[in-house]
Formats: sequence, C-alpha cells, structure tokens
Amino acid sequence: MKKSILSLLFVFALIFVITGCSSDSTTKVAKAEKVTTDTKKQENTAGLTGKMTLSVTKGVVGTPVHFSISGLKPNSETQLEWKTVKGQYNFIGIYQFKGVSFKDKIIPLLSAKSDQNGNLEGNFTVPSGFGGNHTIYVKQNNQLKTQANIHVNPTFKMEPASGPVGSEITITADGIGSDDMERNWQLTYDNQLTGLITSITTDGKAVAKIRASGSVGNHTLTVWHGYLGIPYINHEQAPTSYLPVPKFTFNVTSDKADLKGYVEPTPTAADGGVNMPKLKNKSGVSVSLDKKSGVVGESATMKASGLPKNQKVELIWNTMRGSRVSGKGFGAKQSTWLTVETDSQGSFTKTFPIPDDLGGPAHRIDLQVDGKIYGQAYLSITPSIVKVSPASGPSGTPFTIEIKGVGWTEYDNTYQITYDNGYVGYVCGFNSAGTVIVNMVASGTPGYHTIDFYPGIYRGQQKQPDIYLSPQLTYGQDHPGSGIPALRMGFEVTNR
Repeated sequence: MKKSILSLLFVFALIFVITGCSSDSTTKVAKAEKVTTDTKKQENTAGLTGKMTLSVTKGVVGTPVHFSISGLKPNSETQLEWKTVKGQYNFIGIYQFKGVSFKDKIIPLLSAKSDQNGNLEGNFTVPSGFGGNHTIYVKQNNQLKTQANIHVNPTFKMEPASGPVGSEITITADGIGSDDMERNWQLTYDNQLTGLITSITTDGKAVAKIRASGSVGNHTLTVWHGYLGIPYINHEQAPTSYLPVPKFTFNVTSDKADLKGYVEPTPTAADGGVNMPKLKNKSGVSVSLDKKSGVVGESATMKASGLPKNQKVELIWNTMRGSRVSGKGFGAKQSTWLTVETDSQGSFTKTFPIPDDLGGPAHRIDLQVDGKIYGQAYLSITPSIVKVSPASGPSGTPFTIEIKGVGWTEYDNTYQITYDNGYVGYVCGFNSAGTVIVNMVASGTPGYHTIDFYPGIYRGQQKQPDIYLSPQLTYGQDHPGSGIPALRMGFEVTNR
C-alpha cells in the first residue's frame, strides 16, 4: 500500500515537472494564447469576403502605407475608412470635474474602383490625429468587405534649440494615443519634473510651452510617459515599452532677455469650456458689457435699457464662498454691489472697477428693481500678478508673490508652480476669494531664475490615468472648463 502511494506521488511530481515547470510548457501556453487571439481576429472578420494586406503594421503620423485588397466586387467603387476617436472633458454642473471620455470617429482615407478581378492596390499616409491602434475599414456600397489594423506611435519635436534664459520653448506632438496607458505624458527639464502634456480635445496633437532656465550651456529635456502622473523611468521594461521617450537639448545662451513678469493672453478653454446657464432678461430689456472679462480693478462699462423709468436699480453680484476641504461646505453668495438710477427712458450707463473676487466661471450680475430681477449679465475675472517682492537678493532671500483672480472650481482653483522648470507645488485660491499669497525662498546660483504658474486640475472622479495637481503645459488649447493663462515671473539671485 505504501509503495503504491509513493509510486502515485512520484507520477504526480513527474507530471508537474514536465507540464508545469519546463520551458516547453511555457512555449505551449504562449502558442495557445496566440491561437486564441488569432481565432478572435478571425471571428471579427468572419463572413467578410475580402482580404487586405498592409506594407506596415506600425508607424507614425505621415508614414506611407501600401495596401493590396482581394475578394472585392469587381469594377466597383471602394472606400477606405480610418477608425479613430474624439475626446472630451466631462463635468457635473459647472464646478465638478468628472473626467474624460472618447467616442468612435470614422474619417475617409480614399476612394477607388476595384479592377475586373475584384482587386485593389494603392497607397495612403497615416493621418494626423490620435495614435494607438486603428482599424482600416474597406467598404463597397456601405458594406464592410474586409479590414486591417495598424498601430501609430506619437512623434515630438522641440523649437527653438537655443536662446537666453526666459526664452519660450515649444514642444509639439502628434499621434498621442487615447488609451489610459498611452495618453499621459510628462516633461522633465534637467531631470526635474516640469509638467503634464495632454491632447484630450486636440485630436492627439499637443502644444506645450515652457521657458528656458538654468546656467549658460546645454540643458536636457525628456518627454516621458506614465499613467500615474509621473514619469515611468524604466520604460524599457514597462508594458508600454513600444512608446518612444524623446530627448532634446536646449542651449541657454548668454544673450540678454526681457525678464519682466507678465500674464500670458487668456486662452480658450477646451471645447469652449463649461456651458453656463442661459441669462434671463425680461421682454424688452437689454444688458451689455464692453468686455466679457478683465482683471481685478480694471474698468468695465455696463449699458442697460428697457428697465423701469427713473427707478433705482441694484446690481447684485453673484459669487461663491466656502471651502471644499474644511468640512463646512461652500455655496453661492449674493450681495448688492452697486446702485444706479435709470433715466426717463429706462436706461443707464455705469462704469465700475472689476471687483476683487474669484476667477474661473463668469460671475452673474443681476439687475434688480423693487426685489424683481429684470436683466442679467456675465463677467469673468482673469488672473493677474500683483507683486513679486523683493524681486532680487542673494540665495536664501525670502520673497512674496501675490496674484489675484484665481478660480474656485475643481478645474481652476489651483495654480501649479515651477522654479527653474522644477515642479515645486500648488496653490489654491478658493478660501481666499481669488487672492493667493505665496512665500518662497530664493535658491540657486547668481542669475535670473524663472518662476511659472501653470493651470492644472485639482481633482475629479476619474482615477486613472492621474492628471491631477500637475502643471498642465498644454493649457493653451486643452485645459478643461475655463481658459486660464500661465503667469510668468522670476527672481534675480545676486552675489550679495
């Protein structure tokens, strides 16, 4: 009995060694997986009469591709279509950031006639747009005949290649993917994390802008990918090792540059930004402002007509107050901001300084007479630099930066700060009604050190990939919700 049990155990062990531990078994499993995958592909094309062959199955935007197709209906118009996606940012109301989503999108590649044998050959180039996996559909009379697949990797370029400290450097990309593992890209400058590169609403294309910093000489810029929001350094061993990691060199010259602080022009938010509630005016009432937005203290003029004649009009300012992290909550707040009187025609013109308040989505101004709202208008507050004080001193000097017009929503209540293109941290403007005061300490060798405030996304419901609390270098075209400018300033480190 004991011998029988031992013999049985020996057989089981032998089977385990042969089937579970040998390299041959691994190969067999891999082959089995490949067969399963191939079968699925065959199932996807089951019932299709045609066959398509591509000269390449991997490429970048602009790669030439030769194709040959057989099994088509002879002497018939044939269409080639490119399957891609369209991306968008999603919100809950006007202040909560939900995340991103993508919808399938079909674009035509070419149209040609099959020959008398039902064959078709030709060429196309990989179109500009999102990278990743793409399907090419072949159709006749809107019926799918066959299909093939090609994978597109992104390309990046940098310009210019040299310039003094403070020079604008632009990184452009095409073919960034839409999948979670392919759409998050980060830029480092001299091995310091600078910020995030996105292309959600820009069709896989990106334009990222930073400023040159550091001592005279060469500086290294690297574009990494990492879905956790930071660069994946051993990318060669990552599941996405097929993605590129471009490297560039920028030469900082000794030429003198204009180093005054400035606010960049306010960009347009991705897809036009959040949709604000429609304004409500009583019949015959017209309200207009000479500008849609401005900085705190800037003059703006309101004109209104069709109101009750010779009546006092209260201008009610609508804003938000509170905190989303204190536990006390936040909500809308209204206050009588200005009082004007209409003339005998029921009109008025009023010039006023833009209030010191939150940026972000536009503030609504209600025109109220005897407790009734007759008209409304929207006015946005844009960020501004109040001071950098002091602006120079030796390394170790404490200095203060003050800015106004910071927003309150989940997508515009923070600015992310870089010092010499190294990410330092973020600031929030909600609790302080749009005014942010930053206390920092100067560091580095004598010379001008760049300080940049970039838009970013505070938080949202989307968990991965992580796009939060990072300087969004593609703020100019792809920032959700609000158009937010970058703020450019600096500190001059002296010898003493």
